[in-house]
Amino acid sequence: MRKLISVLLLLTMLIPAALAETAETAPLTAAAPLSPELAEGGYAPNPDCFVEADEAAGVKAGYYDESLSITMERIDVDGVSYNVARVKIADASQLRTGLEDPKKGKKNNYVHNIAAKYNAVLAISSDFFTKNNSGYVIRMGETFRKKLYKNRDMLLIDSNGDFHIVYQSNEDDFNALMARTDISITNVFNFGPALVANGAALEVPDYYLKNNTFNVKRPEPRCAIGQVGPLEYLLVVADGRSDDSDGATGEQLAQFMAEQGCITAYNLDGGDTALMWFKDDYYSRKTKRSQSDIIYFATAVNPDAATEE
Repeated sequence: MRKLISVLLLLTMLIPAALAETAETAPLTAAAPLSPELAEGGYAPNPDCFVEADEAAGVKAGYYDESLSITMERIDVDGVSYNVARVKIADASQLRTGLEDPKKGKKNNYVHNIAAKYNAVLAISSDFFTKNNSGYVIRMGETFRKKLYKNRDMLLIDSNGDFHIVYQSNEDDFNALMARTDISITNVFNFGPALVANGAALEVPDYYLKNNTFNVKRPEPRCAIGQVGPLEYLLVVADGRSDDSDGATGEQLAQFMAEQGCITAYNLDGGDTALMWFKDDYYSRKTKRSQSDIIYFATAVNPDAATEE
């Protein structure tokens, strides 16, 4: 498989469209899961596995190796520019979270610096949990806070990489998920609202409309993550506050995530926090805001093992 990927990458200068199509559909495998530890990241990405966009040849930017498939594109809808990443992984451990301060979670840094620390191929901003005192927070299995935020939806990601929504931080529903023995909860986020459930776009609930939490009715830069299928995800940052993009309302973002095939989707921190990082640059509109945490995807291909072979 490794030799096949290498040959395909070599052909990128000759037949980029065919390469991208083959790489996107190739079966993914991982020799072993990545470390479950929060302080650990993924392996260093292979520079040769990045594919540059070529509009003339119909090729989208991306990253393809035997464990990870990422396709990048920008989609303009109704005056909003959506930065979209479609991700497939071989193992749930490749969907990860990273903190600037893994011990206490209190320090901030720019997304690109945090992403580099963990060898992220692709990263987005998270829920910036250090800005609040409430919210049950878990990152890579480590619990940082245990106070439920009653007026926010929660996103829980389990050890299989599957998404679960707990509406309005319902304690009984949350405890039921935490008590399951067939899965463990690896990450918990507190921002919201939930955008998509069972493939359908959701209306903004009343508890977010009160005091217009997060300006959900106004166009703003927004960030969201969705699950499309087993080990398949969609990351979106809607640019805003610029001449080129008005920003999205909460309902517009929910509709977009549903139309892109999400079965479950969740709104993350927006405004100047909403950022997407890919390869070695910001893929979304760049801002100057630093933050405490990211969601990222990493390759499970060990470059040292490849060298040994």
